[in-house]
Amino acid sequence: MTGKFNMSDRRNWTPEEEDVMITILEGIVADGGRCDTGSFRPCTYELVTSKMREKIENITITGKHVQNKMKRLKDKYSAAYDMLNTSGFGWNDTHKCVTVSPEMLEEYLKKHPNKNYTANRPFPHYERLVKVFGKDRATGNMAESAADALDNMGLKTEESDTAGFTQPSTTPSNVAFASSDPNIGEKSKRKRKRNVSSTT
Repeated sequence: MTGKFNMSDRRNWTPEEEDVMITILEGIVADGGRCDTGSFRPCTYELVTSKMREKIENITITGKHVQNKMKRLKDKYSAAYDMLNTSGFGWNDTHKCVTVSPEMLEEYLKKHPNKNYTANRPFPHYERLVKVFGKDRATGNMAESAADALDNMGLKTEESDTAGFTQPSTTPSNVAFASSDPNIGEKSKRKRKRNVSSTT
């Protein structure tokens, strides 16, 4: 039946399997196996599957299993990354977790609800996933940070450059006025000249 979830795509991963997969992904990144945008190529899932079968005897795994696991890890990493790029959040290197006060976390989750990662809980793979997903996530987060900063100041904008500099906002009416007649500036000058002549 079309659209029905395939239970065979679900899989429970052991800590060893997860560790092996991340190690393989680190190697792929080191070998330049990502696109220029930072995303992995479609063939990555089958490549990881093949390498895992070589490293773990009798493992039952498919490319779809790898794809789903990578997505969950990236979602978890992205949630932690966004927290760490927000004022008030920190990193505890001993417990390997994002730290924040309960009050600040409550306020943060009101604006940024997520079920992928909970602050103050261990996330031992985070620093390794920075190497795996870091480039891909940083590109998107830069734009989000600029938008969030404007929102916090009560401002709205549609465009900003990659450095986070916000262009002056232009209302639709101003755009229409400025672009409707390219000679409007010259007409204004001639009108002012006639007014000056009539008063002399």
